[in-house]
Amino acid sequence: MFDRLEALRGKPVENVFLAVANAPALCDGVLAMAMSLRQSTLLDRQLRELAVLTVGLETRADYEVAHHWNSAVKAGLPQAKLEKLAEFETDDQFTASERAVMRFARDVTRTGRVDDGLWAELCGFLDEQERLELVLTTAWYNCVVRILLPLNIELEDWFSRL
Repeated sequence: MFDRLEALRGKPVENVFLAVANAPALCDGVLAMAMSLRQSTLLDRQLRELAVLTVGLETRADYEVAHHWNSAVKAGLPQAKLEKLAEFETDDQFTASERAVMRFARDVTRTGRVDDGLWAELCGFLDEQERLELVLTTAWYNCVVRILLPLNIELEDWFSRL
């Protein structure tokens, strides 16, 4: 399992995957979902990272925010915008589509639901496939933070924020 984690996730392996590897049969499913969402989706990578960061901020999952901050930087999101994530509703740096995606991630994280008006707004710029990928991404990272938080997963000694 460890060799597979290294091959798919890279070296060194993140602490969250080291923890989940203690249940090898379940780790395969976790790894498959994580890799599919990372490699097999059409959803714009910047929108994806904004959704994931919103989940992390809403749940106060510092580990998730730190790792996906770096993913967001690699996806091309400017640091100035990332520093204003908490003000996404009012900060002029955020586009209407970014705000809608972040609102979706926030609302689904808080209540598990999305209101019809927000869904209609998402329909204006995401196609059916992208909307489903947004739903799955938001749901998945809500699952991830529910692993990180109760297990008290800490940032790796080797981790550094970009």
